[in-house]
Amino acid sequence: MYKIGIVILHFGRWADTLECLTSLEKLSYPHFEVILVDNGSQEPCPIPLPNVILVKNARNLGFAEGNNRGILEALRRGAEFVLLLNNDTVVDPNLLEAFVASARRHPNAGVFGAKIYYYDDPLRIWHAGGEINTSTYRCFHLGCPDSDLEKKWEEERLITYACGCALFVRKEAIERVGMMAPEFFLLWEEIDWCFRMRQAGFDCLFVPGAKVWHKISQAFEGGNRGLQWQYYYFRNRLLFLKRHLSLKQRWHFYLSRFPKEVAEMVASNLNPRLSASTRALNRAALRGIRDYFLNNF
Repeated sequence: MYKIGIVILHFGRWADTLECLTSLEKLSYPHFEVILVDNGSQEPCPIPLPNVILVKNARNLGFAEGNNRGILEALRRGAEFVLLLNNDTVVDPNLLEAFVASARRHPNAGVFGAKIYYYDDPLRIWHAGGEINTSTYRCFHLGCPDSDLEKKWEEERLITYACGCALFVRKEAIERVGMMAPEFFLLWEEIDWCFRMRQAGFDCLFVPGAKVWHKISQAFEGGNRGLQWQYYYFRNRLLFLKRHLSLKQRWHFYLSRFPKEVAEMVASNLNPRLSASTRALNRAALRGIRDYFLNNF
């Protein structure tokens, strides 16, 4: 039986983290440890956590490096697989059973993604694997926002990336490609990690029986697709392209699609008919783009 380390990154919102931990108590697979990474949170846990290994970071290291600390602890303690799990999730009791069964069927797979639902709409799919549009170079979720009653996402399939909200990874894949890149801080880091694993010869697989319900970006200031999300999405998208596209491909993007995107955001900020919130989102994206070119990470 494989030993599994479940790494949960905590940054504020103890109520979410405690609900996640409670859902883990119902897991049917017995051979796991929970590593809770307190990522510079200022508030202590309101209750004792006797069955949890606590890793404390002195400051907020971001999603990438914060999780890296937990991954290293899980491997140090003998984990053969690591599950990255957002603290704003609850899990199906058969989550680990589904992941382990898939890992046994697919020894060439290094990373596995869950079927992730909206917490507030439990039959609505948020993520059934991730892909990238190679004309716009934007990432998107398969399955969103289909109802699971339609039974469209019931088969295991190869995917481009698995969402870091619930990502199951084989120890050998981590040892071959290393940790997540800390400079991403938030967003695109798991996509970069999955790309590196695929480049190293590992498959990335969607596992429909591994089910998770997600509250969506509770740790982001402003929530999902708010100002903080906009900043990191647009900054790190360019960082991802730098790491994975050839120089010729990047120049094609910079000279074709990218100028139009930037011009549209700049022009919209000058349009008084647009809402102040929309203009603020555009400014956040433009700040992210600026910081990328200033190498401000």
